[in-house]
Amino acid sequence: MGVVEELVAKAGGCAVIDGGFATQLEALGADINDPLWSAACLIAKPHLVKEVHMQYLEAGADVIISSSYQATIPGFLARGMTLDEAEDLLRTSVKLALEARDEFWKSTLRKSKPIYNRALVAASIGSYGAYLADGSEYSGSYGADITTEKLKDFHRRRLQVLAGAGPDLIAFEAIPNKMEAQALVELLEEENIQVPSWICFSSVDGKHLCSGESFADCLQILNASEKVAIVGVNCTPPQFIEGIICELRKQTKKAIAVYPNSGEVWDGRAKRWLSAECLGHKSFDALAKRWQEAGATLIGGCCRTTPSTIRAVSKILKGRTGH
Repeated sequence: MGVVEELVAKAGGCAVIDGGFATQLEALGADINDPLWSAACLIAKPHLVKEVHMQYLEAGADVIISSSYQATIPGFLARGMTLDEAEDLLRTSVKLALEARDEFWKSTLRKSKPIYNRALVAASIGSYGAYLADGSEYSGSYGADITTEKLKDFHRRRLQVLAGAGPDLIAFEAIPNKMEAQALVELLEEENIQVPSWICFSSVDGKHLCSGESFADCLQILNASEKVAIVGVNCTPPQFIEGIICELRKQTKKAIAVYPNSGEVWDGRAKRWLSAECLGHKSFDALAKRWQEAGATLIGGCCRTTPSTIRAVSKILKGRTGH
């Protein structure tokens, strides 16, 4: 039995993924108005990164995701760092998550009735569009000169470094188009990565990837790869998730992970979040229960979700009253 299946079984059939990382860093006072986004804290305030991991573990997360979504070697080099320093920061993102997990687990074992599972650490790898920071992570439009080979070259060294840092999983997050999915699957094979991976897409309409391509076309690529253990969606509005799970279940036998955003919408002009009207009368945790019933085996949150969101999700999915 693989680590993922084992964790899902221990969690009672559905494991809980953590929530929004940058959201919580800001709540702790970090300034992430930076091209490196939350990865800037790896340089300036690593203690805050570890604190966020701790808060999500305390809330009941079974999987915590490293702060490396926006951490890229070209991004760090542009900040004036050497190649060695850039690679060290990638390793640090995994190390901080592993340290938080191990310290939290030790403290849990000292309690008479442990109610937590030993969490898994997933090393986050954001899309090429996330590095560009030009909005293309939300459209999948990378330009005519971008090829599968160029995307593999972009991701290769980061994947090698993160996989070598000792995570339990690799999490490719918010992938907006089929070409990048193809590049990642080929790269996992070429580099013979032994760490199980998940590839999660992003969608703006619940029917297609951000690029407009179909889930079915992309899943054919992922289904053919033994290196990809989990498929799913993240950073997608919550009202689309149930329909997407039903679609994914028709197209794949792999485990399904969903961790949508809060449903709030970012107003780029006013530079503020607009409230979530899409949930109607349903709270995020009530929706999470429906996602579990629809067939998702890993459920969490993305942008604008918090430890209190994850605590509520953990309670409802695991049928706990305390905690």
